Amino acid sequence: MPTRPYKPSLLKRLSNPEYAVDYLTNVLKKESQEAFLIALNNVIEAKELSVPVLSKKMGVTKQGLYKILSEGGNPRLSTLNQLLASIGMRIRIEESRG
Repeated sequence: MPTRPYKPSLLKRLSNPEYAVDYLTNVLKKESQEAFLIALNNVIEAKELSVPVLSKKMGVTKQGLYKILSEGGNPRLSTLNQLLASIGMRIRIEESRG
């Protein structure tokens, strides 16, 4: 049985803002920082934002944004807040149940 590439389907689902929020929240809860940055890249791609446009919106260089979004990226909280704000999202803290 031939396999279907998952990414086009994922990007379509991620174009829904609620799905994108749930996706990032779940990755952040269950996965590594590297996985979160990959997931964030997927959301940015689904929103059809290019690095040049996003970097200009954030006021950082393209190279700086590529570094932030790389698998080994280690963005500061302020940078992550700025990045999320530029794609219409924000960090939210909630009580842990369990």
